[in-house]
Amino acid sequence: MRLLDRTILKEMAAAFALGLMVFTFVLLTNRILRLVELIVNKGVGVLTVLQLFLYVLPFSLVVTIPMSVLLATLATFTRLNTDGELLAMRGTGFSLIRLTRPALFFGLGATVLTLIVSVWILPVSTQAFKNLVFEMTRRQVAVGLQEGVFNTAFEGLTLYVEHLNPKTSEMEGVFLVDTRNPAERRVIVAQGGQFTSDPKQLRIGLGLRDGSIQLSGTELSGRYRLLTFQNYALTLDGGRSLSSDPAQRPLGEQELPLTELRKRAEELRAQGNNYHPLLVEFHKKLAIPFSCVLFAVAGVPLASRIKRGGRGLSLAISVGFALGYYILIVAGEGLGARGVVPEVLAMWLPNFLTAVGGCLLLLRGDLFPATLFQARRVARASHLGEPGD
Repeated sequence: MRLLDRTILKEMAAAFALGLMVFTFVLLTNRILRLVELIVNKGVGVLTVLQLFLYVLPFSLVVTIPMSVLLATLATFTRLNTDGELLAMRGTGFSLIRLTRPALFFGLGATVLTLIVSVWILPVSTQAFKNLVFEMTRRQVAVGLQEGVFNTAFEGLTLYVEHLNPKTSEMEGVFLVDTRNPAERRVIVAQGGQFTSDPKQLRIGLGLRDGSIQLSGTELSGRYRLLTFQNYALTLDGGRSLSSDPAQRPLGEQELPLTELRKRAEELRAQGNNYHPLLVEFHKKLAIPFSCVLFAVAGVPLASRIKRGGRGLSLAISVGFALGYYILIVAGEGLGARGVVPEVLAMWLPNFLTAVGGCLLLLRGDLFPATLFQARRVARASHLGEPGD
């Protein structure tokens, strides 16, 4: 690799690192504030919050890495252009296509990195995030209860426990008032019970034994029914205070690897159900990473047209360009999920438009002067020679 390529790559790497930090911080600002709120208001440990942040980070990197590649390309080549170095290199025989080579290599490296994050790391981190939130909820339920006190940590439930073992979650002397259903109020008395958990469904339950249930409602006109039981299972909502926190994000197809997405899509198709969202997610995991190399190719001719403005203008252009790209992605995702357009077209159309636009800009910038018509005339003249030679 030439010294020129290494120099451009070093400058692009510095701008990329700065842009990645800025874009990621801006995108995660709301999440960071919510995580800080977990420490201050909910007593969650700092290490646990750091784990949550690391698990959320890959979701943001899938978006911010392509944006940072575009910013790095624009900032580097804008600086070369405004300082006259780009003109000097072209004057010594370097074409704009040749000068695009280090940016192309950088974009390919970023594409591989984003593919790794999108295809392998993101599903694992999403699942780990869900499990950690569930563990936080489960610990809060067991530790938050107090013996001999009416506990209202569960929405619509009032729980009184005579004796509680926080390690095993076993209880003795349970008194529970359930008002979650306004039409039917339940008063439950049991000799003992224990908290149960379902990590897959993120549900916490309460298993009671040897007790009775008093049911009263408007239709009973002041009377009540009495039921006795040996074992009774109750689903709780103790994690609402955490699960409703905006630091969490919806979990769905992002947890699935590519092979599982394909498999479930085929199963839903065979059952006659809507399989389009799974295929949209499949193609999105692949399409967005490849935008890195396309942004790098399109960024070089864009930067060669910037005469002044520096990195501030480069930042504005990169944000606007990336915003337009992700608007197309979101629109295509909605259309593809409803089956209005094919999933492949919905997710890969923004890449196709970026590739075509980037190639046209690169051709226009390489075959100077500015218009394609004049560029073809110059190219034809250089091959055929001037008339009369």
